[in-house]
Amino acid sequence: MASTSMLTSNALRKKLWEKKTWVQMMQATTLGHLFNRGVVYFPEKFLTKSVKEAGDHITFGYVGKLTNVPVGEGGTLDGNEEALDLTSHSMVFNTSRIGVLNPNSDTIEQKRTEVMFEPTSVELVKRRAIELLDSSVWQQLCGNTTTSDITLNGTTYSSSADKLHIQGHNTPVAPSTNRIIRAGGVANDQSLGSSNIMALDLIDYAIEKISQSDQPIEFLDGQTFDLYCSPEQITDLYQNSSAKIKWYDFMFNKIAGGESNSEMVSTFKNNMICAGRYKNVYIYQANRITNGVSSADSSAVANTKRAVLVGRDAISFASPFGGRPTDKDVPMKVFNELKDYDYFKGIEGRLIYGIKKMTPSGKEDVGSLVISTYAASHG
Repeated sequence: MASTSMLTSNALRKKLWEKKTWVQMMQATTLGHLFNRGVVYFPEKFLTKSVKEAGDHITFGYVGKLTNVPVGEGGTLDGNEEALDLTSHSMVFNTSRIGVLNPNSDTIEQKRTEVMFEPTSVELVKRRAIELLDSSVWQQLCGNTTTSDITLNGTTYSSSADKLHIQGHNTPVAPSTNRIIRAGGVANDQSLGSSNIMALDLIDYAIEKISQSDQPIEFLDGQTFDLYCSPEQITDLYQNSSAKIKWYDFMFNKIAGGESNSEMVSTFKNNMICAGRYKNVYIYQANRITNGVSSADSSAVANTKRAVLVGRDAISFASPFGGRPTDKDVPMKVFNELKDYDYFKGIEGRLIYGIKKMTPSGKEDVGSLVISTYAASHG
């Protein structure tokens, strides 16, 4: 009698496991949420054979809007045509490797503990990869160009090479001229004071600035934008009693007008912590939003945070292995290695990808606007 087997060495088993792990990682990161909302641009040509075979970067075109004055009745269009405004966006992809080495399952060390070395290591490798991906998103979108050491989740990144692992392998670019506003209208992040905290007023100002732009930010599904704030900024938004529009007044007025109070009770939407919706902006919490950056010396500014309002194609993601739920392969690969007569087993999580804010040369940031505020911890 014949039966179908799926041994641990089967390549298909490994690929299925990697796919499942990648999907779980996307569900646990803001990157996955951004993919679902249309914030992430993925260059289709990256998956072609010619691109996959060689190289560690990709450049793709971006076409600006037409700006010439039209020709009216009696005018001559011949000779007065407008050339396409062709520019480009370039990004790098590279490798981040995470490894754990343990005594194997049939060793005395494993018998001495109830901690199962291999499955625990696999889970921790996955969680570490989640940290790298999620950090990269916000280092990019916040335009965190600080030269200071960056400490995230217990790890300090000092050198430029080390920082690339939490920057999506691309050096962050500061917000373009018309893609940043600051509470209180101050000139730079280091000037933000304790009265310059997050408020609904700032969302109004951000929408106004976008509307006035020669290069407007495109809406996400439902003609909406998403705003991502740090936990400190969310607390300030809730409790800001000096704001022109107070959060709880706004919410209670909605309820008094007959709307459901579910937004006051529930803080979860689309698998993200969500404070609610103001006008056409969903407000989410993102724990790895970055500090402000001093214009004087590029140091990180304590007690400040850079919230980010995003629309379509705000950030680009690239990997020769895909990464979207519809792709057949994934950027997260897992490798095992036996050592010392199989006494030790190493487990590697290998990420091959790049993340970069969409910043075509000579253009405003395509889909993001930074809102810098004072944001001290309330604990």
